[in-house]
Amino acid sequence: MILPLTERMKDLGLHKEEDKVYQFLKSAHPAHAERFWGCRDEARKSLLLKLANSIIRENIDEVYSDAVMSDEKGSSLSRKMNEGGDAKRDKEQPHLMVEKQGNKILFPVLNRSAFRFVEVDVPLLMEAKRVRPVSSATELLFLLFNKKDYSNLETFVEELNNGTANLALALTFYEEWKQTVRREAVSLDVGTSIEYVLEKGEEAHLFFEQLVVEGHHLHPGAKTKLGLTYEDTFRYSPEFHQTFPIRMAAVKKPLVLSTGTSFEASFPEASEEGKKELKDRGYVEDLYTILPVHPWQFEHAIPDIYQKEIKEGEVVLLSSKPMNAEATSSFRTVAPRKNEAPVLKLAVNSQMTSTVRSISTQTAMNSTVFSKMIQEIKDREPLLGSFVPLNEWGGAAFRSEEQLKSRNLTTLIRESLHPHLEDGEVAVAGMSLYAQSPVSGLTILHELVKEFQKKHHLSRNEASKEFFCHYIQKVLPGYMTMMVKYGVALEGHLQNSVPVFRNGRLTRFFFRDWGGTRVYPERLRKQGIRPKFAADSVSVTNDRSSMHNKLYYTVFQNHLGEIIRQLVRYSGLAEETFWLEVKRVVKEELDRLSRVKDLATQVAEDRTFLFQPTVMHKSLTQMRLSNSKGDAYTEVPNPLA
Repeated sequence: MILPLTERMKDLGLHKEEDKVYQFLKSAHPAHAERFWGCRDEARKSLLLKLANSIIRENIDEVYSDAVMSDEKGSSLSRKMNEGGDAKRDKEQPHLMVEKQGNKILFPVLNRSAFRFVEVDVPLLMEAKRVRPVSSATELLFLLFNKKDYSNLETFVEELNNGTANLALALTFYEEWKQTVRREAVSLDVGTSIEYVLEKGEEAHLFFEQLVVEGHHLHPGAKTKLGLTYEDTFRYSPEFHQTFPIRMAAVKKPLVLSTGTSFEASFPEASEEGKKELKDRGYVEDLYTILPVHPWQFEHAIPDIYQKEIKEGEVVLLSSKPMNAEATSSFRTVAPRKNEAPVLKLAVNSQMTSTVRSISTQTAMNSTVFSKMIQEIKDREPLLGSFVPLNEWGGAAFRSEEQLKSRNLTTLIRESLHPHLEDGEVAVAGMSLYAQSPVSGLTILHELVKEFQKKHHLSRNEASKEFFCHYIQKVLPGYMTMMVKYGVALEGHLQNSVPVFRNGRLTRFFFRDWGGTRVYPERLRKQGIRPKFAADSVSVTNDRSSMHNKLYYTVFQNHLGEIIRQLVRYSGLAEETFWLEVKRVVKEELDRLSRVKDLATQVAEDRTFLFQPTVMHKSLTQMRLSNSKGDAYTEVPNPLA
């Protein structure tokens, strides 16, 4: 017997996950427990819409191409929808009507943007006697797809259930934090988050890193954290603004692969404390290297993964807690609470979004190789002065042929941005540009454009366009030069971007995290640059399309596509207005690079790619449904064509 959909949903654990959060709150934070239920409804809707948008954009199982568009005033479809009682919508609103597995689902269309980004409202299920809203991401998946066609369907459901519960937990605490910030803003007499951060100074250096409650703006699994309890999520996730101690492990020196600056050199006081503990416990401290460990990893992963090495004294877990840290926008990248200290990227053996966040040996060993390569390129390109890397000074990993062991005692040391800032500058973590300001209620991007507008006495439309033109003139030449001339496609999405502003105008643009870069070595060699990357590095590719797709998806779709969507919403200008400016700057850069000796062929290759009619969009939901090990892409229209 086939259970009704609602019963299957119950069996698949959505209510169970939400109840776990409620029980955690009742036990640990009882004052917040009842607030959770209202936040749960908001979280369900948020994840449902993100999933619906993603399914349509990726055209999974031809959902988009087979859909019927209804936008005629008073059409029979619209009338039936309005007669449903509990799902009323404007008769003139367009809808996509999708039929799958005997189910008829209406997707009310709110907006359409480049790359087939169809923004929809809550989907509606057309039943025999009524039309009702789809209740959750879980329900939508089972209305549209089945396990026979998508082997990872139930696992993906677990991920979405976990993400929904995590988002509800985050929203439960967000309102209180927002009110605290607002009260401080009033006392400081400031009206925006930008002004708030400038007034607070060093005290607010992680404000924008920790601002994004809903996570990645395109990924429906943005809040997934499998393997963590909800207490762990609260303790270590950036949106909860918690401080926690960095832990340490001592590892026999022959078992450590390292490059560049060590943790011991970067944090000598912490390391000395670890060495003292080793000596007090009867170990010869000079035989060991001290490595930092994320506290969740220290407690939940290291004792099991390195059980043999711990028993034999090759890995020693230290009880010392020498310094506190906070999470940046990335759970596993933590900032020690110490002025101008570098940040630490640490392995965490838990699935977050769609990836287990351990760190490969290759990534660790390539850290300094990438930093030196980028610096060499920068030295040759004086026009890229405001396009600035946050260098990785060192990396270390456990030496082992077993992947689980080689990936889970790994660390990267990255320079802090804070010492680079000048008076009046504010660094805005890229993904917070689309986040709501707790001070003004606008997005951070809208605050910046309004500041720019006021400073330069412009209209809203003029300010939006001029702000954007200035932004892309600072940002695109760096990405373009790196790829076209040197074959280095940086992973330039918003999560890896930190634009710096003064008076609403971009002054410098910082980029970080080399792990997702794609390097096409033939172009580097032509320029006489021969970095010695670690063997089997996934970053190095002889497939030119891999380089092209990496840059286009992260920079043009994820990064500029979202900024343009926000600016269209703020200004009311047509989307094409902004894409024409992108096209203009891209053409100018290609024309400039075409005049460089021996680059004509590369420029022609990249010009053909960048202006082709369709491009490949990374299919985040398709990859989870099919449990794809590599990247999967969907063909979408190219706004630069």
